[in-house]
Amino acid sequence: MAPMREALKRLTTESAVYGLGQVGGRAVQLLLVPMLTRALTPGAFGISELVIRYSQTAILILVLGMDGALARFFYHEPDREARIRMVSSSLVFRLATSAAVAALAATLAAPLADRLLGGQAYRKYLMIGAMTLPFTLLVMFANDVLRVTFQPWKFIALNITQTTLIASVSLFLVLRRHLDVVGVLYGRLAGDAACAVLGLVLIRHAVRPRFSRPALRRMLSYGIPTVPAAFGFALISGVDGYVLQRTRTVEELAVYAVALKFFAVVTMAASAFQLAYGPFAYARAGTPEAPRLFARVLGAYMAVASLGALLVATFAPDVLAVAVPAMYRDAAFPVLWLAFAAVALGAYTVAAIGIGLALKTPLLGLCAGGGALAAIAAHMVLTPRFGAPGAAVATFLGYATVAALTYAIAQRVHPFPYRGARLASLFALALALALALHRWAPPGAAGVMLKLAVAAGFGWVCMRLEVWKERGAVAPDWTDAGHAASGTRH
Repeated sequence: MAPMREALKRLTTESAVYGLGQVGGRAVQLLLVPMLTRALTPGAFGISELVIRYSQTAILILVLGMDGALARFFYHEPDREARIRMVSSSLVFRLATSAAVAALAATLAAPLADRLLGGQAYRKYLMIGAMTLPFTLLVMFANDVLRVTFQPWKFIALNITQTTLIASVSLFLVLRRHLDVVGVLYGRLAGDAACAVLGLVLIRHAVRPRFSRPALRRMLSYGIPTVPAAFGFALISGVDGYVLQRTRTVEELAVYAVALKFFAVVTMAASAFQLAYGPFAYARAGTPEAPRLFARVLGAYMAVASLGALLVATFAPDVLAVAVPAMYRDAAFPVLWLAFAAVALGAYTVAAIGIGLALKTPLLGLCAGGGALAAIAAHMVLTPRFGAPGAAVATFLGYATVAALTYAIAQRVHPFPYRGARLASLFALALALALALHRWAPPGAAGVMLKLAVAAGFGWVCMRLEVWKERGAVAPDWTDAGHAASGTRH
């Protein structure tokens, strides 16, 4: 068991290190909320967040699965020169595609502003967003390379620099130059442009002026089938703001934008784990202990992430009471659902490894498509009637559907000894406790003590179940012989 303990220790360490980079960025974003919600009108704050959300949605698709392809094939290259050719070819492809899409988006800014933001008066905002896209994608590419080459400290430096620059420039332009929405967007453009250059400097040893068609073709053959999945996730992450703006008020859109900042806090831990887990899993997939290792990882993730979501959801009202103006405090209930949506998104990452190892990535599109349909249907029913709370529930249903479908399909094409029913019950328990506390927790110190006691109780349940250990995480009927037979079939 020593190799497995060492592997788990390394994953924990790498997740913590990547988490430092995420903490810096997300903490700065969260700290901006009290300032921007006071410096901007609700309409300006809501529109600025909506433009940023649309940009993030576009980026999900424009990556074209090349991040996953790099993690999947980087370790299969025979030597350092072959890996450099693969990275360099991926860089050329990303530069070409991002520049072309940015030019197209800038050309169509007027009709897009009319359809997405409700008027051509917002054309300038989309123009700035289009100019930002190539730089954002370059920063993401540098992050991908730093992850697969196991350089987490450079990753931290890049991410903290990026968010610090974005925050400082945005605040200067909004508070000192009074540029409102344009100031927020120009701040993001300046930060991403500077860090695109920094990212290329940090990965300079991994790139050369070389290009390999076979390497690019192999990566695209893996990545392109994941584009439907990216499109599905783009719909889940983008349809909430679109429906809110079209069916409710811009003030409610602003409230929901505040709730999304807490979603970012929960995804901070999930993202740190995701960033470490892909290279970790693919590098160890061929080892005998991999099935049990992956089962223990999923168990540990669900326990820790569910506890984190429970804490964020229950203490969100207390944070909002001091952090934002009174009109934004209705974000507490949407925060609850979005916190658990983030946990579901992280669970998808673990479950999807089986599909990736089976080289059946088109199935990811089926899973994400199912989640997108669930989210869209829920938004049509819930968001017009309930506003921001309805949008949050619909988003949760979308991510939860993706996670459930991915788990079920992955277990058919490349099964692992997960204890899915136990982990789903643990997740449901945390969600039920959060809902109960939101409804019945008293205000003041008594409420704080009750929330801490409930969180401690949930932690005790996790410890009793030992879902991160062999006994609690690995299905009892799993055998190495059965896994070998499964591996032969797939």
